[in-house]
Amino acid sequence: MLAVEEVSAEITTTTGVLETDEAGRVTGIVEKSAELSSTLVTTGCYVLPADVFHACALLQSSAEGEYQLSEVLGLLVRAGYDVATLRFGGRMNVNTPADVAWASELERVKTLHDDVGNPA
Repeated sequence: MLAVEEVSAEITTTTGVLETDEAGRVTGIVEKSAELSSTLVTTGCYVLPADVFHACALLQSSAEGEYQLSEVLGLLVRAGYDVATLRFGGRMNVNTPADVAWASELERVKTLHDDVGNPA
């Protein structure tokens, strides 16, 4: 299961973009694609079968020792696993220092609003 959301074309270049067939089934994920195939992206929330570890064993890790989930999911899809999606919205990407600063500011404003609206 993948939590997914629709985003702007600009955001698709910064995250994993889902590829789907005509029935809407996930056929793959392309990381940070320059070519727009979809605006449906992963949110970073995955519920995967235990076989994900077998798929990792078939792949080479990156120089940092990480496995790319897009590659792992591609293997699972090719092995016949059905990858379901759950549409999600209202989240904020925090991939860059500017994203973190913006999220922090939104949280600060929300806290101020909550404090004013709910005095102790």
